Amino acid sequence: MSEILKFQFDRPELTRPKEYAARVVYSEWLTPDTLKIAFEPTEEPMFGFVPGQYVSVLLPKDEEKGLRKELRPYSMWNHPDEFEYVVTIAKMVDGGRCTTLLRNMKEGDAVTFVGPLGSFFLRRPLHPHLYFVATGTGLVPMRAMIKDLISTGEINDCDVTLYFGVRSEADLFETAELQRWNDRFPRFTFVPTLSRPGEGWTGARGRVTDHLAAIDFPVDDMQIYLCGNGAMVNDVVELMESRGLSRRTRRLVLEKYFG
Repeated sequence: MSEILKFQFDRPELTRPKEYAARVVYSEWLTPDTLKIAFEPTEEPMFGFVPGQYVSVLLPKDEEKGLRKELRPYSMWNHPDEFEYVVTIAKMVDGGRCTTLLRNMKEGDAVTFVGPLGSFFLRRPLHPHLYFVATGTGLVPMRAMIKDLISTGEINDCDVTLYFGVRSEADLFETAELQRWNDRFPRFTFVPTLSRPGEGWTGARGRVTDHLAAIDFPVDDMQIYLCGNGAMVNDVVELMESRGLSRRTRRLVLEKYFG
């Protein structure tokens, strides 16, 4: 049997994506450049989606400014069972067209998005060892996936480790819930790591790739999910392939945010 066929997975039923008229439910600044924002469909009920998928905010055409209609993708933070609206967490890029739009939005403002989209989701059947590796807002779909493991009870059946890498304490966001899960579920381990920590930081230090390089991975019995900075994703893919875990096995699943 080929390596590809050996690790085929059960494909979830996916909702066909479409365009939705929506309104802003709330927005909250988590860090000086990280915005949590929620959109509620206004003309029909909330759609079903698979944890890890994303929506794309529609930027309208503006002929006066010479701007064409464009889409900007944002992963969904929430689990399908949690809310009747979409929650995302976005990094604000100075001068970005969608950044300008989202930064100025307030409760009740209209927005249009397309969704659900993407194939970044859990590959089932799950393996005994699951690794999630995120940098920055790459944490967003990971949170939804791990929440799914909790909702199904599978968090008790696998060893699950989440590495979350940012530069400094000021860049960390929404870690309290992840730490509660770490304390509640014996087989879940949350490892926030800082590449430029302050003197008072007592947690893990260094880039996530530094930590992964030191692990003797159970390659035959694991799955790994990567999301965030393109350079990090590329480095981890190279590391895992050097250990014998190929993307062709469908056990190395990734989504790049940029780079």
